[in-house]
Amino acid sequence: MEDRVGCPSVFVVDVPQRDVPFVPPVRKTQKKRPYGQLLLGILVLLALAGLAIEAYFLLCFRKELDKATSQGSADATFEKFVQGHKPTLEKPAAHLTLGSSVTVAPNGSLQWEPTNGLAFLQDMNYSGGSLICSKPGHYYIYSKLYLGHSNCPDMQQNSQFVTHSVYKRTSQYPDHMVLLTNSIPYCNWKNSKDWRHNSFLAGMVQLEEKDEVFIKVSQQQLVWVKDDSRSYFGAFMI
Repeated sequence: MEDRVGCPSVFVVDVPQRDVPFVPPVRKTQKKRPYGQLLLGILVLLALAGLAIEAYFLLCFRKELDKATSQGSADATFEKFVQGHKPTLEKPAAHLTLGSSVTVAPNGSLQWEPTNGLAFLQDMNYSGGSLICSKPGHYYIYSKLYLGHSNCPDMQQNSQFVTHSVYKRTSQYPDHMVLLTNSIPYCNWKNSKDWRHNSFLAGMVQLEEKDEVFIKVSQQQLVWVKDDSRSYFGAFMI
């Protein structure tokens, strides 16, 4: 009996461990946002925007400066253009001068020299101080008068005015119409009785066939005649 008794079987049972510290799972660390790079980008954009605004204002200032410069020299440039140069295009045009003396037509308009010297007529007519349109269209009308007074009265007196105007007469209206006008105070220079001034008028108007344009001045004695370049009147089709 004793020889048949063997070693007993051994079974291993896992016993749950107690008091073991809990280790949380390791999370993946989030990437840090590039706040520094974002701030730097914003500053660069602001700098570029400032440069763009500065360039815009400089461009606007340049345009205003060019405009003021061109307006300041417009009269002199235009005088050089109209004196003695006939238009190359076959469009109606005319340039009249005062000639050797100042005379007035019965309707009160100044009389002009239409053909001699620097004056010419191209597909336009002249009669009694008036330029007469032969083709309807838009015309650029201009006039310059050289004014002067060699013996101005006492400067204590109120200044007087001379009016230089361009008029239009048409069959569509019973009376003539004022197209351009300019009023200038004369004898208004202090400590001098010798007064000189240029009055220049220019503008674009619509003319129909047989419409007339002419010049009037309120003080005829103030218009001085020296040469063909000082006082003139003309028009050309645009």
